[in-house]
Amino acid sequence: MANTHEHLEHAEHAEHNAHDPFNQRVAVSMAIVAALLAGISMIGHRTHNKVLQLQGDSNRYRTEAATAEVEKSNLFAWYQSRRLRQSQMETTADIAEMVPATDDAARKKKVADLRAKAAEYRKSNKGEDPKNPEGDNLPDLQRRGDEAGKRATEAKEKAKTVRDDAEHAHHQADRLDLAHLAAEVGLVVCSIALLTKKRSFWFTGIASALVAVALAASAYMIPHHPHDAPAHGAADDKGKPH
Repeated sequence: MANTHEHLEHAEHAEHNAHDPFNQRVAVSMAIVAALLAGISMIGHRTHNKVLQLQGDSNRYRTEAATAEVEKSNLFAWYQSRRLRQSQMETTADIAEMVPATDDAARKKKVADLRAKAAEYRKSNKGEDPKNPEGDNLPDLQRRGDEAGKRATEAKEKAKTVRDDAEHAHHQADRLDLAHLAAEVGLVVCSIALLTKKRSFWFTGIASALVAVALAASAYMIPHHPHDAPAHGAADDKGKPH
């Protein structure tokens, strides 16, 4: 008879726990916090991926800028070489005019040829040579050098802008990581409340979840402060062909 009475007490106690409103409230709270944790985790992962993508884009733009700078330097060296050759032809023509010659007609023809060739260097030959459609005379080389310098400057500016965006996204990701941690703490503390039946743990878990929401929201309120653009001025004009 005693055993039967004891079993009945355990059954009543179990039924009471099953229908305990505190347990049900904590369980619902845990489900909400778990959903919140999953959402913050997804947003955090996507933000970290965004940081990596922006860093990759910044490196790509920096590579493009370096390539354009090398092209600009090569075109400047080519320009100087062509300019030196033109100057040599003009100097040779001047000397030939001053030096007496046994065949004056041949001398004049040679001088005219030299001056005509030197004049050709000052004219654009863009599109005349299929092997070099962009042209390789002085105006063409100067134009191409200017274009390469412009591409380098634009790529540097893009790299700086994207790098600033990556840094901002990195700060957001750090804040979301804190929100993820707060949500995990809230879920754990709510679990403790379910085991200990203490409301203090439940309230603490809910408070931690609210902190997680606040941290996640604040991640999108972090001000974006782009760094000042580096001065290009003298560095860009220094190697410009004239």
